Amino acid sequence: MLASSSTDLDLPLDDVVIVFACSENFVPYLSVAIQSIVENVSPDRRYDIIVLTRNITPASMITLTRQATSDNVGIGFLDVDAALGDIELPHHGHFRPETYFRLLAPQLLPNVDKAIYLDSDLIVDADVAELYDTDVTGYPLAATRDADTIGQIEGYDATVGPYLKDELGMDDPHDYFQAGVLLMNLAELRRTVSPREFLRLSTLRMWRWLDQDVLNRVVNGHYVRVHMRWNYLMDWQHLRRTHIIANAPADVRAEYEEAAANPAIIHFAGPDNRPWLYPDADRAELFWRYAMHSPYLDEIRGQLEESRASVKGLAKRLQVIVLYKGIMPAFDRTCPAGTRRRAAVIRGYMGLGGANL
Repeated sequence: MLASSSTDLDLPLDDVVIVFACSENFVPYLSVAIQSIVENVSPDRRYDIIVLTRNITPASMITLTRQATSDNVGIGFLDVDAALGDIELPHHGHFRPETYFRLLAPQLLPNVDKAIYLDSDLIVDADVAELYDTDVTGYPLAATRDADTIGQIEGYDATVGPYLKDELGMDDPHDYFQAGVLLMNLAELRRTVSPREFLRLSTLRMWRWLDQDVLNRVVNGHYVRVHMRWNYLMDWQHLRRTHIIANAPADVRAEYEEAAANPAIIHFAGPDNRPWLYPDADRAELFWRYAMHSPYLDEIRGQLEESRASVKGLAKRLQVIVLYKGIMPAFDRTCPAGTRRRAAVIRGYMGLGGANL
């Protein structure tokens, strides 16, 4: 069941190819993402889902595979360690091994020329084949602009723009894309960037947003822009829209609002505030609608109840309330976005290692 190379996968890989990278502890949420894809497929297309992994158990593989209830959906699992051969993954800072899988997808899937890469903390509420059909000829990938990051550049966090331009080396930081949903032109990436170069860039330093930064450094704005509805960033803590993206240019704000009104993919990106632990999170009701059909529903519900009842869970919830409902809004009031006072405080915080706290 666990293939050692992509050619050993018992999948045709001749139409829509979807790639996830996942470890065993994130399988319940991967299951919900897969369920959302399965419920929105077209009967006229073929969908093959490849899960890149190192430690998903055989029992979990069987459970996930059974979710492919349609004849036109297949699921396979690729052993990354075996597929990489003599390429060793470096050990570096806070990077988890799965962090590298997205960068190495071109090497891991030599018989696939185009694939959608998805993070596991999202749901697909439309036919993903529409995204797959985007023309990426001559480009390494298609992605959405990162409205959150652009809002930070424009005043919410004055350190972000200089970081992206001076340290990451982007010509225009406003071209920064969000890498949780990508349409990857694997053939073009194989032609232009070696896997060892990706790994070398990954370990040059501790990048602020890890492999997402590495991809943005390599692509440097040369990508096909797709509408944000294909990677709608949930209104994290109900602060992202009114406090962060509110600072972005008008066209970015308008596109984000269009995405919010008609999202095709809802991405639960951000620390904490995940719908499986916070049912009042933005679009949590859609997550739970698909979770109701997941074989991991009881486990997901159990984690929610434990977070509400255990001392550790309650302490975490209190910490989240104090930080995101108290300290951050107070900071926004006393140090408004775009002010010198705010920039000075953030630079001081970053100087103390705030990015890694």
